[in-house]
Amino acid sequence: MPAAFFFSKESFVIHLARVRVASWGLVLFCAAGGAIGQQAEGHGGADGGGNHGGQATEVAAQPAATGSAWSATSSSAATPVTTDGKTLASLMTTYRQHIYTLTTPWMEGRAPGTDGNRRAADYLEFNFKQMGMKPAFPASDKAFATYRQEFVAPPSLRPGDSVAVVAQAMSYVTAGGASVGLVGGKDFNALGYSADGDVKGEVVFIGYGIDEGEEGYTSLPFDSDGKRADLSGKIAMVLRFEPMNENGKSKWASVRWSANADLRSKLDFAIDKGASAVILVNPPGAEDPRATQLGDVSMGFGTRSLKVPVLMMNTDAADAFVRASDAQGRSLLDLRKIVDEKGEVIALSKATMDANVDLDRKPLYADNVGAVLEGVGELAKQYIVIGSHYDHLGYGYFGSRDGEDGRGKLHAGADDNASGTSGNLLVAKRIAEAYAAMPADQPRRSVLFLMFCAEESGLNGSRHYVSNPIVPIEQHVFMTNMDMIGRLREGKLELGGTGTGEGLAEFLQPYVDSSGMAIAMKKSGLGPSDHDTFARAGMPVLFAFTGLHEEYHRPSDTIDTVNLDGALQVTDFVYRITLDMATRTEPFKFTTPTGVAPGATEPQQAQGQGQGMGRMRVRFGIAPGDYSGEVKGILIDSVTEGLPAAKAGLKKGDIMTKWNEHELVDVEQWMTHLTKAKPGDKVTVTYLRDGQTQTTEATLVERTRNSQ
Repeated sequence: MPAAFFFSKESFVIHLARVRVASWGLVLFCAAGGAIGQQAEGHGGADGGGNHGGQATEVAAQPAATGSAWSATSSSAATPVTTDGKTLASLMTTYRQHIYTLTTPWMEGRAPGTDGNRRAADYLEFNFKQMGMKPAFPASDKAFATYRQEFVAPPSLRPGDSVAVVAQAMSYVTAGGASVGLVGGKDFNALGYSADGDVKGEVVFIGYGIDEGEEGYTSLPFDSDGKRADLSGKIAMVLRFEPMNENGKSKWASVRWSANADLRSKLDFAIDKGASAVILVNPPGAEDPRATQLGDVSMGFGTRSLKVPVLMMNTDAADAFVRASDAQGRSLLDLRKIVDEKGEVIALSKATMDANVDLDRKPLYADNVGAVLEGVGELAKQYIVIGSHYDHLGYGYFGSRDGEDGRGKLHAGADDNASGTSGNLLVAKRIAEAYAAMPADQPRRSVLFLMFCAEESGLNGSRHYVSNPIVPIEQHVFMTNMDMIGRLREGKLELGGTGTGEGLAEFLQPYVDSSGMAIAMKKSGLGPSDHDTFARAGMPVLFAFTGLHEEYHRPSDTIDTVNLDGALQVTDFVYRITLDMATRTEPFKFTTPTGVAPGATEPQQAQGQGQGMGRMRVRFGIAPGDYSGEVKGILIDSVTEGLPAAKAGLKKGDIMTKWNEHELVDVEQWMTHLTKAKPGDKVTVTYLRDGQTQTTEATLVERTRNSQ
């Protein structure tokens, strides 16, 4: 519900409209050739219109996801809500420049290892320099010498970033003496699991490579003496996935595949039994979109390689090899059908395979980017941290909710987290200006503006900083994190961490009351974003978050879906709180990371983007539509096809009110039930649809891994 925010003379909307077209020129300049218009092409705005051909139009500039009601009220907060029209117009111009620049294709989705990620870091450093801020990090034993804090990030799954193919070769010679050469990139590829090496020998087909499956199934059966086949010196050919029915679906799982299909387990099993190399093959007829795709070095690349060469053949090349090497001339499909019923080892003895792999592995470096606004007087040694992560998923080689379909596609990460990064830059500029306007001797804390990298792969940037702070961690008295602040809907903002400091909630209340937003205050400082690291290090934190949505971690998280007005509203809220905290006489005393007093009993809050997912073993298949707690129950925003919720008949707009016999209050409470559940559990779901109470039953399925 877009609503005008009226001032004494003219409305906020009018002021925003005045800067829309003008700001486009500045954005295009900042993007340094980043073809901004192409990113939004084909995506409709609030009225369904699109911005075709990069034309700067009024429709394209409007936020597609509106719903903020920014109507300030008077309060006891020291710094009031910003209401000056010219100031807001200028702030919107600046915010728009930042978020459009960070989401251009030129930034390549900002994944560590991409040139675009480095360009994003350059852009952040450039802006800190323009503000006249001091570099945050030491260099060559000199403090405050650089804006960059380099660290080793987890390996990139994009081919060439962390591992590159120097050489790969594969061929075989049939019993008749015919030599068949295979083409790398077409017929086969080395996988990221692979060790370097040359290998030559007989190939043994061991089916799905499963040690212990369902109902006693094993790919290497025991003989009458209790012994298994010895694979020493043999090249093991292994099928992906697990035994299938005639429709190409798992015999052991109701949705996709069971844990028995885990790829790493297959490889380890074959190698443990002596295999000198492993050839992975997609089974013909498998009902899985990956079954037609040939893997590469991005598949399975991790911190270390396995002990032997690991390659993948495409199904056609593997079928031709099987026909040429099997004593009975059977096809790959024939062999698949055999091992669908029971495990069997089949020697492919009529051909000899020769393979070579040489990979170049290199560490992946990333940078936190930071700047310091120095404090004054007795408070100067105390640091407030304003944090946001600037990285995203790049081209979707990891973390994409579109799975394999997302690989190779640009994930711009407009909300996650160009929105928070742009907000951080805006808050930095405003705090710097406010400090400059203060009396020179007014005591105030130092403020550290931190842009973290490699958050998406496990909070790596914030963890590195907390382990390597610029001053002792005890001098860090507060941390505020902005992550995904670009989708304010109906004015709803979630504010986490309000229980992590003594008296913090009471301090915040006037700012909340005057914000014009419906703010749900959550006590816990834990969650899947960078504030978690600081809360665990023993400091009070806040986390500003406007909620999950269907575009989260998808290529569709583009600028046309961002509520720019709402994001500006959130940054004003953070600015006001930060400025007044900076001059507050005493810092807030830390309580606990969960915001709950020691000894108290309260369910741990699963705030934000899905805390507890690491412990969760099941999938249900919905995206909640409300995290604020205003809706009693779980409002369903979207339902994933093929998963339990969809099979149970649940639809977007339904409100789940009971989970078995448990009343559902909000997402946080529901998560406690999900984390206790196990695959195969049947749950009775009570829900509201069009005001009518209904029930349905769902069978929870296993949270499958990407390593299958």
